[in-house]
Amino acid sequence: MAKQPNFIIIHTDQQRADCIGAAGRRTGIYTPYIDSIAYRGAMFTGAYASCPLCMPQRLSLLTGQTPQTHGLYGNIGIPFLPLQTTLPAEMRKGGYQTALVGRTMHTYPATHPYGFEYYMPGDPSSELKDSTDPFFTYLRDNTPRDAGGYYGCGPHNNSRAAGPFHLPDHFHQTKWATNRALDFLDNRDTSRPFMLFVGYYAPHSPHNPPAEYFNRYYNRTDLDDPYISDWDVRPRDSGDIMGRYVDLKGEDLRVARAGYYGNIAFIDAQVGRILSRLMQLRNTYVIFTSDHGEMLGDHYLTQKQYPYEGSAHIPFLIMGPGIENGIVIDKPVGWHDIMPTILELAGLDIPDSVDGKSLAPLLRGDPDTPWREYIHGECVAHMYPGQRDPKPTDDRVNLVFEKGSQYLTDGKMKYIWHVTSGTEQLFDVAHDFKEQHDLSKEPDWQEQLLSWRGRLIEELKGRPEGYTDGEKLIPGCEPLEITGPMVEVCRQRRAEGFTFAYEPNPSPMAKLDYVNTLMR
Repeated sequence: MAKQPNFIIIHTDQQRADCIGAAGRRTGIYTPYIDSIAYRGAMFTGAYASCPLCMPQRLSLLTGQTPQTHGLYGNIGIPFLPLQTTLPAEMRKGGYQTALVGRTMHTYPATHPYGFEYYMPGDPSSELKDSTDPFFTYLRDNTPRDAGGYYGCGPHNNSRAAGPFHLPDHFHQTKWATNRALDFLDNRDTSRPFMLFVGYYAPHSPHNPPAEYFNRYYNRTDLDDPYISDWDVRPRDSGDIMGRYVDLKGEDLRVARAGYYGNIAFIDAQVGRILSRLMQLRNTYVIFTSDHGEMLGDHYLTQKQYPYEGSAHIPFLIMGPGIENGIVIDKPVGWHDIMPTILELAGLDIPDSVDGKSLAPLLRGDPDTPWREYIHGECVAHMYPGQRDPKPTDDRVNLVFEKGSQYLTDGKMKYIWHVTSGTEQLFDVAHDFKEQHDLSKEPDWQEQLLSWRGRLIEELKGRPEGYTDGEKLIPGCEPLEITGPMVEVCRQRRAEGFTFAYEPNPSPMAKLDYVNTLMR
């Protein structure tokens, strides 16, 4: 029997698909180590988030399920989910040493490993960062008391502010997670194969790369401006520093790009350290990917939760045994495909609970591999307590204020339906990746529009929100952040006295009020 392979899954947070050099789309992006994974393996150009928010996506990675199955559409942390079948649990049953360092799966509470045997979380979104989170404990034990901790240079989680990191770079979460990954590789159980998750919080804010990486971009004048279309409605001002409806320009844009691009460049350098160590290992697969993207000012938006390319399109690269160099695969794939892929490559059974499909046949170059026609994605509008959007400059229908959206894409075309107004959009993303030309009203594209609308109606049949009656899409419905079995879990855990996490810190009253409305 062939020796089972090892796996390293490097996952970033909030990294756009076009923010790797191998994509060839953005001026100034230089990621030679990340690109080497694509050049030595496969790059999936049709990879999309099925729900471009942290918690739903990470739950899809953990379970191999889409949001419609696992029941989470928003950033709600529910304690002790009844997950008996997870990727690390199945790998551990199959003889693997399973490990996670750095950014977690955003499960709650952060102490629960869900199958990871070696568990070294270091996560700026954790509810434990003021107490027992290993990364923040390391900072408190080793940095000067008046240095201000991780946020001492000013930028904070979910803020578009940016600036150079104020501490030596080994105190940055990106390098700390890399060091802990290397520690694991140095001290692992060599009698067993391993699966290691390396989680980087960047390029998610805080946009605080070391000065070398921030300054690399701050003074450049040739970087891409945000992608704006004639259907976008400009805000009157950029409002709250944590706001998502912004006209990103001038110094605001300059520092945002420097912080975001600089974080990516620093990640790339640390990925290089991991790849260097892998030269000593054989029979190891490496996956590089991100949970969702960052709008970075496109369509007057920042952060995630939107159906557009900046938010929903993600990088997805794999190299390892038996994968030819430089393969480009355009099939529509998502994070729910990672679990079955790893299990098949490890020679283990794929549980019936998994929605995703193994990518192994595609990686082998099997031309007869049947595959899905498209990815179905959805977004729920999410605002932080106290956050207010600025007013628009005119009274046109403003898609920024939609309560959510549904979308379908095969990586070439994309259909979007906005649930509040019922507005449809159709984009040829293969040729218009900036999504500046909405084809939904053009006569030559009406047949395509009708076809994509019919597919979405089929996808949404029977949904509790009432999005469709089976014949047409029904606007004005209220999107749910949790549904089905998740409501029962909420009821049970609430009765047991647990609170719920609500990004970025626990705020149980707001979330429990929402859960109570679902339980009535």
